[in-house]
Amino acid sequence: MQKLSRRQTLTSILAAGATVAVPPARADGATARVSLLLINDIYRIEEKNGRGGMARFAAVVRAERARTLAEDSHLICVHAGDTLSPSLLSSFDQGAHMVDLFNDLELNAFVPGNHEFDFGKEVYFDRMRQARFPVLAANLRSAAGMKLPRHEDQILIEAGKLNLAFIGTAFDGTAIASRPGDLVFSPTISTVLANAEKARAAGADLVIAIVHADKATGAALMNSHAVDFILSGHNHDLHIDFDGRTALMESEQDANYVTIADIEVTQNRGQADRSSSWWPNFRVIDTAKVISDPAMLAKVQMYSAGLNRLFDVEIATLAAALDSRTGALRSGECAIGDLVADALRSASAAEVAIINGGSIRGNRIYAAGTRLTKRDILDELPFGNKTMATKVSGTSIVDALENGFSQIERPTGRFPQVSGLVVSANPAAPPGERVKTVWVNGEALDLGREYKIATNDFMASGGDGYGMLAGKTHVSPDSGTRLVALDVIDYIAAAKRIDAKIEGRIVFQ
Repeated sequence: MQKLSRRQTLTSILAAGATVAVPPARADGATARVSLLLINDIYRIEEKNGRGGMARFAAVVRAERARTLAEDSHLICVHAGDTLSPSLLSSFDQGAHMVDLFNDLELNAFVPGNHEFDFGKEVYFDRMRQARFPVLAANLRSAAGMKLPRHEDQILIEAGKLNLAFIGTAFDGTAIASRPGDLVFSPTISTVLANAEKARAAGADLVIAIVHADKATGAALMNSHAVDFILSGHNHDLHIDFDGRTALMESEQDANYVTIADIEVTQNRGQADRSSSWWPNFRVIDTAKVISDPAMLAKVQMYSAGLNRLFDVEIATLAAALDSRTGALRSGECAIGDLVADALRSASAAEVAIINGGSIRGNRIYAAGTRLTKRDILDELPFGNKTMATKVSGTSIVDALENGFSQIERPTGRFPQVSGLVVSANPAAPPGERVKTVWVNGEALDLGREYKIATNDFMASGGDGYGMLAGKTHVSPDSGTRLVALDVIDYIAAAKRIDAKIEGRIVFQ
């Protein structure tokens, strides 16, 4: 077992003990000051509206590192997942630039989110081989049940004489949300609980879970009090919670905000069992108030320069506003969803098109009169999905719509945007019974008839639960035709003037 310096990590757990979150009154034993710095869900390397991006984030990390060194404290910099995708640049280099930039920042730990697998298993392995930081994924195994190369279940970071255990878990819904191939993702909560027990039994002074997980999972894990601290990603929330025993942080997205917890951990002596006390001081850094790090800014500009020349080309003018905000696309019919679905249907000469609202990612409002560029469309459709046409039964179309409406109480990316369909549904009905009527191009849907449908290869391969859209087609990584983004660019450029509006394609009773 190898012990490393304060800036490095140990690849297994040495020590154990119970911890309790109480303000340390006096140092009966060893004491350490630790700052946990969290980033998560960072896709955009450039700042936007004077906030976020890698150069501002790098400035925060380097300032905090200098502060903790001067104060004899310990900075632990953690990434809670989602960074290889989606972005415009990642559609070209499959996330290699993100690994390069984060290598410069000497991350102490990284947990894979679902978007780490958007380009498939082999690309993920390539990127993790290039990474010079520890990768934690206790719930991720090969199809044969083996730990993956360069992955650890938990690590120890030594702070003075104290041992801080870090347990990592990948998003346990990745098999549906992305393209991890045959990799196996075990449930987050049971994995963390089992690993926390091992860490404490071995003598950890503080146990921290780094998880890429939805809100419900994070809340359940916090209520379990199995760990002392939870560093979370996936929800794109700025979130700090503390109940006196367990704390949780999440840092919104794209380094717009960075959360930090300053903790003084005291190992209590003179007791039958070794234990520790601690208390967090939370800080939120708004990166709009941070001056960009010059070295990182130069690298960001280098990566961005080529894209500016290629994609800042106008293709059409908007006659009406377009709303691509996440909430709009995941809760009802949205004009930009109609537009993308229409483009796929046109490119495929299909009768029907269904896309997942989560595939549209710009999260912005375009005013009427906006001149759309190729970059705008690529920002909206960054995943590299391919257009796919196949034939499915009317029953499969209903099943797809039911799947799309199945989680409407907590909007998710599977919400459908459609073309060629008029659907009425009752969101108050039980999941699986919400679709009431479906019309296809003015005629009632025939459950027994086959329809030519356009979608994307992600959905047809089972992404977001839409495997029924493959019909009888065997879907493989080679399935599909052109990039969805390119089909949409061509459709918009041919129209030159876009007047997309909500048309009543999806009506809730």
